[in-house]
Amino acid sequence: MTILSCKVHSFNEMTKNIYRVRLIPDSDFSFRAGQYLFLIMNELNKKLPFSLASPTQETSFIELHIGAYKQHLFAMTVIDNVINNKTIIVDIPQGEAWLRDDTERPIVLIACGTGFSYARSIMLTVLEYQPYRVIYIYWIGKTIYHLYNLNELQELSKKYSTLTIVPIVEQPDKKWQGRTGSVLSAVINDYNNLSDYDIYIASSFDMANDARKLFCKERNASINRIYSDAFAFI
Repeated sequence: MTILSCKVHSFNEMTKNIYRVRLIPDSDFSFRAGQYLFLIMNELNKKLPFSLASPTQETSFIELHIGAYKQHLFAMTVIDNVINNKTIIVDIPQGEAWLRDDTERPIVLIACGTGFSYARSIMLTVLEYQPYRVIYIYWIGKTIYHLYNLNELQELSKKYSTLTIVPIVEQPDKKWQGRTGSVLSAVINDYNNLSDYDIYIASSFDMANDARKLFCKERNASINRIYSDAFAFI
């Protein structure tokens, strides 16, 4: 791991309470698609993890997607630091749920909320280096506004025939015509057999654990081909 000092290059609100932050490190860095970093918050004596939304081919800046709500004190503190400080310290890279690119197996990516940043890094890296590899992204948000990068995804799916997007909304409004309900149910309904797939999950610990059990038991997924950093803590 490497400790880097980063300048805040840009900061913007993608949708209400969800922010895109781009950092420029003061030296070279490297990571694998699907890894994360720690933001070092000295005033809190904390290291806070955030998935890298950048693909590995992006070497000029680091992109993060941060959901910051009043009830999430640490995330709000991060946003305050980004706004008020010129320098952010990071510890990079972290995590073992990175993209396995020594195979051409199709991929199922499952992301909840800003966990999409994890999926985005893997997706863009695969599209760059293995554009023939099939990718399915299941992205669930509480409301449509939590699917903050959906337009970009839909445009990419038009460009790449190997990319399929499945957006899911838990609490749909009258305008939403897509899928609703549980993301795990959606995957179970869409596949009779997952034995040939690599599965990557960015979700809560409980959901990741449930997904691993469900997919292996009900759809013959290989436990050795399901990846989530949550597994290191459960």
